[in-house]
Amino acid sequence: MKWLKRLVLCVLMTVFLFAVVIAANSVVNVDIRIQGEQVKNISEKEMKEWAAPDMKMLDYYGLGEFSTTLPVVYLNTKGQQILKENKIFGTVALLEADENGQSVFQIPNSIHSASINYRGASSYSEFDKKQYKIKFYDNKLSEEKNVSLAGMGRSSEWVLNGPYLDKTLMRNKLCYDLARELNGWAPDSRFVEVFTDGRYEGVYLAVEAITNGDSRLRLSKFSLLSGECAYIVNRNRLGTEINDLETYGYVNGYTNNTLYLTYPSENKVTVRQRDYIQRDISQFEEILYGEYFTDSNLGYETYIDMDNWVDYFIINEVSMNHDAGNLSTYIYKELGGDLQLAVWDFNNSFDNYQWFSVTKDEFNTVENSWMNRVCQDRVFVDRVVERYKELRKSTFSDEHIQEMIDSYRQQLGDSAERNFAVWGYSFEENLLVGDKQDGSPRDAGSHEEAIEHLENAIHSRLGYLDENIDILYKYCKN
Repeated sequence: MKWLKRLVLCVLMTVFLFAVVIAANSVVNVDIRIQGEQVKNISEKEMKEWAAPDMKMLDYYGLGEFSTTLPVVYLNTKGQQILKENKIFGTVALLEADENGQSVFQIPNSIHSASINYRGASSYSEFDKKQYKIKFYDNKLSEEKNVSLAGMGRSSEWVLNGPYLDKTLMRNKLCYDLARELNGWAPDSRFVEVFTDGRYEGVYLAVEAITNGDSRLRLSKFSLLSGECAYIVNRNRLGTEINDLETYGYVNGYTNNTLYLTYPSENKVTVRQRDYIQRDISQFEEILYGEYFTDSNLGYETYIDMDNWVDYFIINEVSMNHDAGNLSTYIYKELGGDLQLAVWDFNNSFDNYQWFSVTKDEFNTVENSWMNRVCQDRVFVDRVVERYKELRKSTFSDEHIQEMIDSYRQQLGDSAERNFAVWGYSFEENLLVGDKQDGSPRDAGSHEEAIEHLENAIHSRLGYLDENIDILYKYCKN
C-alpha cells in the first residue's frame, strides 16, 4: 500500500508542477534590465497598456513593420486628449536600443505610469509635431519615480523634443553635446523613435529636463532658516509660465521678459525661500547695472561662475542663438554658490529662425539680458576671446564638429527617412521665411540638403568669428 500512496503522491506533484508552469507562462516573462538592475516582469494586463504600433497607420505611411537600432518610446494616453496646461495620466513603455536592430513590435523592456503633457511656445502653437513633457510615477501615482530613459541617468522628469522646423533633426543634439564638453552642466540627450497611442510620430530627441536630482544638477535640497536655498530660474515670455519673480532688472527695465522660479517647485517653495531668491537675484542685478559693476572685489564677478558664463556666451554666439539671455534661459545656484547658466533650446540655431535670417557676420547676444552688461567689461571680453581661440583647437574645431555630425547621421540611420514619411510635407510649407544672405532660399528640400545647410552655416560662422572675435572689444566701457 505504501508504494501505491507514493505513486499517487508523485502523480499529484507532477500535475501540480505542470499547472504551475502553465500559470507562469501566462505571464510574459521578459527579463527587463536597465543598467544591469532587474526592474519587473510585464504581465498580460500591462501588455494591454503597451499601445503597440498601429499596423494600418504604418502601412498608410508606406512603412510596414520595421526594425530600428534606436530606443523606442510608446506613449499610451488611455483615450485622453493630451493638453499643454494640464497633465493627463497614462503609461510610457520603453524599448531599449539594439545595435543589431529590432522590430518596433518587440515587447518593450519596461512599462511605467506617467503624466504626459505638451510643452513649448511657438512649437506648440505653430507646428504639427508636438513636444512632450513626461514625468514618471509609481503605480499608485502617489510618488515620482526615477527611470532611466534611453540609457541616460535616472530621473522622473524628461522632455521629448520633436524636431519639425529643424530638418536636420540634430541641432539640439549637436549643441547639447558640445556644451557637455565645456564648463557647467548641460543636458544629456538621445535620439529615439516615438509612438503615441500606436501612431508613429517619428524621430524625437529625449532630453534631460533642467531639474534637480542625483543625475541632474545635484543641488542642495535643504535651506537655511533665513530662506537661503539652492534654486533654478528660467527667463521666458511674460505669461507663459507660473511663479514669476519681480526682480530689480525687470522692474527697472534693464532686462527683457520674465524670470520664473522652477526649483523649488511652486507647491514646495516657502515664502521665505521665494523672498530670498527674488532678493538674491535683485542684489546681483543692482550690482551688475550699477556704477561700480566692474570692481574686482565688489562687482558682478563676485556673484557668477566666470568660466561657466564665458563658455555659455561662446556656445550661443557660435551657434547664432539669438535668444540666449532673453528666452529659454536657465540660471541655477547652489546654496552658498555662484550663479551659473545652463544651455537650452537650439532648435533655431545656425540660422534656423522661422521668421528671420540671422546673419553670420554679427554678434547675436550682446544686447540680451545680462549679456549686454557683462560684454561692457574688458575682463569678460578678454576671457571670451582667449577661451574662444583655445576651444577652436578642440571642442569647436571644424574636424571635431564634423565628426559629431557624421556620428549623428550614423545613429539616425533609416529613422530619418521614416520620420519624413510622416512629416515630409513640411518640406513644402516654406517654414523658414526669408532668404539667405546670398539670396538663395533657406528652406531645404530634403534631410541631406538640410544637413548641408547646417554644415555651411557652421563653417561660415566659425570663419567669421576667427577673423572678428576682437570686435567684442568695441562694447567695452573700461
